[in-house]
Amino acid sequence: MPVSGFGFPDTRTRLVNRVCRNARAYPPQGLHVLMNAIFKRADAAQMPKQYQETMPKLDMALNTRVYVRLNPVSRQNVPLQGEFLGTSHYDFLILRLPSVPGLVKKLIPDTRVEVRYLANAAVTTFLTEIITYSFKPTLLLYTTYPDRMSILETRRYQRISCSLPASLFSQHGEGVGVLHDLSSGGCRVDVDLKGQSDLRRLKAGESLILQTVLSPQGKVSRVACVVRSTETSGSRLALGLAFDHNDVSFNNALDGYMLLLRSLE
Repeated sequence: MPVSGFGFPDTRTRLVNRVCRNARAYPPQGLHVLMNAIFKRADAAQMPKQYQETMPKLDMALNTRVYVRLNPVSRQNVPLQGEFLGTSHYDFLILRLPSVPGLVKKLIPDTRVEVRYLANAAVTTFLTEIITYSFKPTLLLYTTYPDRMSILETRRYQRISCSLPASLFSQHGEGVGVLHDLSSGGCRVDVDLKGQSDLRRLKAGESLILQTVLSPQGKVSRVACVVRSTETSGSRLALGLAFDHNDVSFNNALDGYMLLLRSLE
């Protein structure tokens, strides 16, 4: 049952209420040690609201694969492959770790931890500290919320967010979709497979023609593309496309459109 009042500092009350609302997500032993750790750190967690607003908000999908290195200053520690299970923003993170012999003895409170993960073609790295852990039914690590992050873009080309109607012409048939994540090298096209299910047969390495409008005047641009990746989820298909760099007309239209988008940022 959520607590209120009882002389607790505001931050402590807020933390306890969040954990109580999600109590079923924690094994009993893990909940017990986590609550104790929260009480221990509650007073230290008091921070001005304006400071919280400057802290990064971790944008990581549940079950994201992470690589965890304990005491990163010592390069003798090999990164462990784990899994992100959840967070209470600005409070703590929950990571699942593999059952490695001798690992539990190293999970000492306040030990520095380096966490790294890949998402949206960018590698995000941050430092955190161990709060506590639980080992039943699986090894869970509770860490502090990071106060800064390092993001390394792995794409060769910088991408710009957009939503443009697009037409596709392939050996499997024609279809329409929405163009996103535009760059000088390629784009992503999301396709609703309802009524155009033949596009489901597209595979990486195949070629197709992409048609869209890149000019304010409504001029249609076409370019040959190579499918770099396909991802299907239900009736949705996401295509990663690479443009033909030899098409001068398309390249000029693309450069003009991207320059226009950047000027509006």
